[in-house]
Amino acid sequence: MHRFLFRQIPLWVILLLLPALVPAAVVFGAMVLDGADDGHRFGKASGIALTLAEVPDTMRALMRGDDPMEAFVSDRFGDKPPGWSLDKAVQLPGFVLLSRHDGDLGRHVIELVSLGDGKVRHRWVPDAETFLRDAPRSSRIAEYTNWTNHRYRAIHPILTDDALLVIKDHQSFMVALDACSRPVWVQFNELVHHSTETDGQGGFWVPGYVEPSEIKGAPADFVEDAILHLGPGGEVLDKRSLARILMRNVLEHALFTAGRYQKDPIHLNDIQPVLADGPHWRKGDLFLSARHLSMVMLYRPSEDRIIWMQQGPWLAQHDVDILDDHRIAIFNNRAYDRGTGARVHGTNQITVHDFDSGETYNPWAQAMERPDIKTLFEGLFTVLLNDMLMVEEENSGRVLIVTRQGDIVAEYVNKNSDGRIYRLGWSRYLDPEQGKAFLDKIAHTDCATPLASAQPR
Repeated sequence: MHRFLFRQIPLWVILLLLPALVPAAVVFGAMVLDGADDGHRFGKASGIALTLAEVPDTMRALMRGDDPMEAFVSDRFGDKPPGWSLDKAVQLPGFVLLSRHDGDLGRHVIELVSLGDGKVRHRWVPDAETFLRDAPRSSRIAEYTNWTNHRYRAIHPILTDDALLVIKDHQSFMVALDACSRPVWVQFNELVHHSTETDGQGGFWVPGYVEPSEIKGAPADFVEDAILHLGPGGEVLDKRSLARILMRNVLEHALFTAGRYQKDPIHLNDIQPVLADGPHWRKGDLFLSARHLSMVMLYRPSEDRIIWMQQGPWLAQHDVDILDDHRIAIFNNRAYDRGTGARVHGTNQITVHDFDSGETYNPWAQAMERPDIKTLFEGLFTVLLNDMLMVEEENSGRVLIVTRQGDIVAEYVNKNSDGRIYRLGWSRYLDPEQGKAFLDKIAHTDCATPLASAQPR
């Protein structure tokens, strides 16, 4: 056997086989591309070729380790330096409220970073094991293994006017931290998840749950998303079942069909409140993003009515933003699964819908394609001055600021000292005035002074 495995092959044999190997490689590559697009030009051979081509990625994933806080796609940026890289020729105003898992500390941190120089101006280190210690654990949805300092993620943190940082994880409770990372209040009434947005009056709109589900005939595992309006101290001001809203608006077919039961049919991942009247909406309306339906809705709470809705062309989208009085922009993940695993069509896109014209288009195509921005799930963006974008590519642990032409002017890669890339937590852009106002308010904070114990709300 040893002689067979290590026997020398004459050069003429290799030269004879080479002309056949080149076209074989071309055909194999075509099969892989066909399989990636769920095509059928080569029949079952396309799927087999795709599986073989994915073996190296699978092996890398198996060798990566079992740390759940490592980025899902952790090998894309091996040649990039850790931390911030800034284009010194472009002076960026404002701050980033960077939410990330610190791979060296082994826990999540939130950093207020000045974009002018990439320096951390303030840092919070949440102690989830302390502020969730007395939290109720009766939910069927919550993953309590994430309620540890190592696994807790501060999702979509937001600063308040009184210099508090409000955070939560998916399927967790909201908590407000002071500048010293100490809990000021915690909200134990409602599990929340995904986005946190201001109501413009000190309160918050955030997705929640109706648990157990109140939908008649629904099984125990049905996930009933809710729209939650919380006050400045975390108190519940309003709660509405999104499933019931859809049913009252004659959209039950989006939830339940005779084909196949889906336990999480909506997957509400963003609530974007309308803060000013416009020709197509009113102050108090809510834009809602339903990922599993690839649907964006405009809901009017005062009338309990869905004013507008559209499915696609976005796929598995996140993060709806209002651009002006007649346009919205959507983080279009372009993610799909045709039965062979979830994938992204090329790159993510920022898709704009114009209510005046009815058109839907991708004005930042180059900005997303040139830096190869693609996160299968999660992901968010902010439109900055001069049509630049700040984008969080969560699955790969990267934050970018890019021009409309796709030039990178700022980039952050969440690597630890060993070169491993870790997950992010929905970072947020702050304009210069917001960042400076916060820093002024905490300038004389004394973290040595004891703080009264936070009271559950």
